[in-house]
Amino acid sequence: MATRPRVLLLHAFPLDCRMWAETKGALEEAGYAVSAPDLPGPEAESSLGAWAERVLHAGEERVVPVGVSMGGYLAFELWRRLPERVAALVLVNTRAGEETSESRRGRDETIQLLHDEGVPALWERLESVLFAPGAPPELVGRAREIALEQGAERLAAAVAAIRDRPDSTVLLAEIDAPALVVVGDEDSLIPPAESEALAERLPNARLRRIAGAGHLSPFEQPAEFNRELLGFLAEIS
Repeated sequence: MATRPRVLLLHAFPLDCRMWAETKGALEEAGYAVSAPDLPGPEAESSLGAWAERVLHAGEERVVPVGVSMGGYLAFELWRRLPERVAALVLVNTRAGEETSESRRGRDETIQLLHDEGVPALWERLESVLFAPGAPPELVGRAREIALEQGAERLAAAVAAIRDRPDSTVLLAEIDAPALVVVGDEDSLIPPAESEALAERLPNARLRRIAGAGHLSPFEQPAEFNRELLGFLAEIS
């Protein structure tokens, strides 16, 4: 019997691996080997390439990257560098394209905001766009706690990596591994129509929409997300 690939849970900005608590538990209960690294890493590297090298490290083990937003950008980078190691992809509330000139300027402004005013000021800008309307206050509060613990230096490095990421749309036609594209029905940052277009451009992909979720689907609706993820993993295994 073939060994199941390891599941790599790649978190969203501005959180850390704790956003995956329920998903990690569900995967381990189902018998999967799981890694959930913190990004940008202990040295606060500011490039996806450095993150990819740290996450994959030496070895031959095959993996299934499950990337949300920023984590999705890293999932594409893993394919770019070592496609033979990637058994499948799960792309959640993310996009393949590079930054526009306007969005790059916005990233620069975010880095400056972090340096000048700190993480609380950033969170005030993000809170209203990360979650679906009516998200439970305790859920939003937990995300805020995690974000504030990251520190301005780490988050600035993450923003720089996001800003400078390469265009992954050129990869889409060659990603022949099974892919699951997931989007929250109420995601205002990556609208469902954009995720639908992403799934259509991948040769072996399907789309799943999570009702009642915004930009952080696995964190907002973990039970529904876990059902979709475990079903997909069972099929590819």
